[in-house]
Amino acid sequence: MFEKAFVGSRKYWLWVFFLLTLVGIGFLAFFAQLQYGLGITGMNRDVSWGFYVAQFTFLVGVAASGVMVVLPYYLHNHKVFGPVTVFGEFLAIAAVIMCLLFIIVDIGQTHRLFNVLLHPTPHSMLFYDMIVLNGYLALNVICGWAALHGEYKGTKYPKWVVPFIYLSIPWAFSIHTVTAFLYAGLPGRHFWLTAIMAPRFLASAFCSGPALLLIALLIAQKVSRFRVEPKAIDTLSKIITYALLTNIFFFGCELFTGLYSHIPGHMNSLFYLFKGLEGHTEWVIF
Repeated sequence: MFEKAFVGSRKYWLWVFFLLTLVGIGFLAFFAQLQYGLGITGMNRDVSWGFYVAQFTFLVGVAASGVMVVLPYYLHNHKVFGPVTVFGEFLAIAAVIMCLLFIIVDIGQTHRLFNVLLHPTPHSMLFYDMIVLNGYLALNVICGWAALHGEYKGTKYPKWVVPFIYLSIPWAFSIHTVTAFLYAGLPGRHFWLTAIMAPRFLASAFCSGPALLLIALLIAQKVSRFRVEPKAIDTLSKIITYALLTNIFFFGCELFTGLYSHIPGHMNSLFYLFKGLEGHTEWVIF
């Protein structure tokens, strides 16, 4: 099936060339960072995380959201979700790969990556993050390829893949939960120091991930002969809506706790996010 990737119109190859150009620019920037060091990013002691970890977190959510299309198709036999499931699982594969690449560039010296394996530290959340991300990548490769092969042949996925499908469902929840624990375990960052950080991460993931998938499906229908049943689009839209409402509710709880309690650490974080604080308004969007 890989041969399909080498067949396309002129517009298709222009798009591939454009994407490869972006990849090349990224490699040049990475080589510059290897020579200069992480100082080129502008990160420092006070701002220890930046664009790399922000994108890592977002993409973990995109990867975890694949479970929102796996559940209707595999557990509830929602057959119209067949093509959507293939899209969702391969979107998860791409997202996990990008997650791992962002961590590699955030480390600074890539050879340090092997320290996670050579010197494992079970008391560190990063150790478990490595396990769940690589495990989820392997599960999606297995399940996604089986689903794609079934759609290509017009048959159902083989029975041997069912245990991997069931395992991938709780594993999807685990990758964003562990990522949330990376944030919630930092006592010096009051905005993240909350017990509902993991539920908030999952709710936002189950909204933003399917939304990105929906955009990709609509674009695919526009530029190719690929078609998705309107019922699948409607179901996906409902999933996005419910997840968005849940996420708004969780954030409302955070607003109440921070503003009503008048705890400076929580309250000032919210003020800084929306209004700026002590003259620091560069990143405020309102």
